[in-house]
Amino acid sequence: MTEKIDRVAGADVDTERHQRWRADVERVFESRTVRSREAFARARRHIPGGVPGGLGFMSPHPVYFERAEGAYAWDADGNKYLDVMSGDWLLPLGHCHPDVLEATIGQLRRGTTYCSPHVSLGADLAAELNRRLPSMEQVRFTASGTEATMTALRLARAFTGRPKIAKMRGGYHGTHDLSLIANGRFADPGAVPPGLIPGSEDAVVLLPYNHADEAEQIIVGHAGELAAVIVEPILGGTGMIPATSEFLSRLREVTSRFGILLILDEVVSFPMGEHGAQGYFGVEPDLTTLGKSIGGGLPLAAYGGRADIMALVDPVVDPMTQMRHATTLGGIPATLAAGLAQVRALTPAVHDHLNRLGEQLREGVRDIGRRTGAPLQVTGFAHVFGIHWTPTPVVDLETALTSDKTITNLLTTSLYNQGILMFKSALGTVTSPMTDGDVAMFLEALERSVADSGLAS
Repeated sequence: MTEKIDRVAGADVDTERHQRWRADVERVFESRTVRSREAFARARRHIPGGVPGGLGFMSPHPVYFERAEGAYAWDADGNKYLDVMSGDWLLPLGHCHPDVLEATIGQLRRGTTYCSPHVSLGADLAAELNRRLPSMEQVRFTASGTEATMTALRLARAFTGRPKIAKMRGGYHGTHDLSLIANGRFADPGAVPPGLIPGSEDAVVLLPYNHADEAEQIIVGHAGELAAVIVEPILGGTGMIPATSEFLSRLREVTSRFGILLILDEVVSFPMGEHGAQGYFGVEPDLTTLGKSIGGGLPLAAYGGRADIMALVDPVVDPMTQMRHATTLGGIPATLAAGLAQVRALTPAVHDHLNRLGEQLREGVRDIGRRTGAPLQVTGFAHVFGIHWTPTPVVDLETALTSDKTITNLLTTSLYNQGILMFKSALGTVTSPMTDGDVAMFLEALERSVADSGLAS
């Protein structure tokens, strides 16, 4: 009889079968991605890690793609994938949506940018965002979510005259210095990356996600020096972990009590409904940051909120403002056209479809865990999901870190081999071109991977 051992992760392991499966997964991946391996060797000569923007790196090499349409993408070797990566969760309408294509190509023919503003695109998209998120009384566009959150935090410090900000342990708000502290990207949750501006760590107060009493106590203790609390309604990169209504409501109450600005980072959560996460949870922030889905697949993000706060970046209000915000590529006509088309196409019916498919997928993962006895958990809300291998309920950074990343990495590689394009972190999203059949295909592939792995009872 094959030896079995009990893993900390909570499942019996058929050691021999698991090792055989692991070798097969790695062998099949290498055999399916020959041209990607060649592209990787060439790209590495000039690009660190072979990935132009830093995203998409995976071991033993990235998978390089040539085209995509709808819910699917095709790699350099001609393999077809159901895409639950969705360009880093920024294409809720899928690839090459006709409305977005038409708007983008039409504007490109009229000019990518003029430096001076387009006659209507910026105002139209800002008005549409305000209709959906009334808390965004005024909006300013940027080229990335990193730029949006960085500027919003600076704006909060300027408006309040206070030096510090509070963020969640595991909160990810881009790659500026303050966001890199306890952002959930390191095995050691207390790791501080090198190269930060001196004093950055001291300028950040860390809060526990989904622990309202403890978070309130910390905020009260630092109230006199806190300019803002920034929070993701769905803790995205740490594991697609939704906030509880109680937690967000408590943050709103305590920040209002002490004149601290509440910033909702809806870069990931905006497509969950017509009025975003703030509409669903009934929480009105002082500032909101957006990105990803508002750009139609092009680099566009935004920050906005109360008019009295946004007045600090308004040269009409103060021609000599020292809170000047200017961006070369933020809000250029080409990206505004794509973004406006995508946001307008996110109708209530599309949101309902996305949310139904998302819950269908999450319930299917739960069912696989129940039937196989595997410590398979799924988090998420609306259109997004995260898969974890742990018996511990995942509700924050600390519980997310109990997931066995070696196993989820192998599971996602196995999914690659079965035609599923997914982050190796086991995070994903559904898109509007997907069907019930696509969700069933994903679940069947995941169940095969779990069954073949030797990790389930």
